[in-house]
Amino acid sequence: MLVLVPLGEDPKTAKNRIIIPQAKGNHRLAVLPCLIAGLGIYEHGKTFTKGNFHYNCKNGTAEVIACVSDDMSVIQIGRTFLKEGIRHRCEVKGQTVTYEQKSTCYENGIHYDIVIGCFNSNGSAEYKPGQIWTEKHIRYQCSREGMTKVLGCVDGNGLFIELGHDVLMGGTVHRCYRIKNTTFYHRFQCQKDFSLTECVHANFLPTQEPQSEKSEINVVELKNNK
Repeated sequence: MLVLVPLGEDPKTAKNRIIIPQAKGNHRLAVLPCLIAGLGIYEHGKTFTKGNFHYNCKNGTAEVIACVSDDMSVIQIGRTFLKEGIRHRCEVKGQTVTYEQKSTCYENGIHYDIVIGCFNSNGSAEYKPGQIWTEKHIRYQCSREGMTKVLGCVDGNGLFIELGHDVLMGGTVHRCYRIKNTTFYHRFQCQKDFSLTECVHANFLPTQEPQSEKSEINVVELKNNK
C-alpha cells in the first residue's frame, strides 16, 4: 500500500491523503497523481498554479515549469520580463526556482532598478528593508516601504525598552516615549521604596528642566518615521 500526502505532512495524521493499493504480480504501478495542500488532486500530466509558480504533475511530483506574476503574466524559467515599470525574473538557483520582482525607473532609454532602503540620521549608513540598527540609544527598523520605524530604546548595557514603555531596574527608571515626531530615551534614579509609577510622576517632563544631576535624557527627532 502506498500513501500520498502533501509535502511535509505526516502520512498517519494528514487530513488529505491518497491510498494506492500495492500492485500484485507483474502488474506495473500506475503513474501517481499529485496531492497539493489547499488545492487538491492533480493527475499525472496536469498543470496548475499555486502562488507565483506554475507546476506540472509528473508521476506524483509537482515540478515548476514557469513563474506567474500577480497579474497572471507568465515568465518562463531563465527569462526576465518587464511590464509597467516592474522587472519580473524567474530563475533556477541550485535546486530551487525563484521568482523575483523589482520596481524600475526609465531614463534615457535605460531601465534602472529602484533600491528601497533607509539611512541613519546623518546619511552615512544604508539599511535594507527588515534590518535593525541602534543609534544614540534609539533602536530602528527599516520597513518594507523604506520608512524608518522606531522600535524602542536601548541603554548603555543593551537593555531594550519598547517604545511607549517604562522599566524600573536596579533603582533606575528607563523611559522610552514619543511626543509628536520626537522620540525620548529618559533615564533617572528612583527614590528608594518608590514604585515605577511614583518615580515617573515625581520626575520631570522633557519640556522641563531636570530636577537632578543623576537624570539623563536622550532626544532624537524623526520627521518621517511611523
